[in-house]
Amino acid sequence: MAKERLYDLLENDGQVYVSGWRWAYRCVGCGKVSDWVSEQNRQIAAKAVTANQRKGNARDEEAGAA
Repeated sequence: MAKERLYDLLENDGQVYVSGWRWAYRCVGCGKVSDWVSEQNRQIAAKAVTANQRKGNARDEEAGAA
């Protein structure tokens, strides 16, 4: 993993502005970027999928009982 800066770019009326930057790690072999923001987003998405699966299983059980 190599540490590098990632820049946040904003585009407004055709102009590109640098809104800030943060440190992240990029895998030299595959190019995957890992930083705390993307890790938090992955965890939130995983929790949402798990919650939806639980709701789906409850609906399947109710449909099977009817």
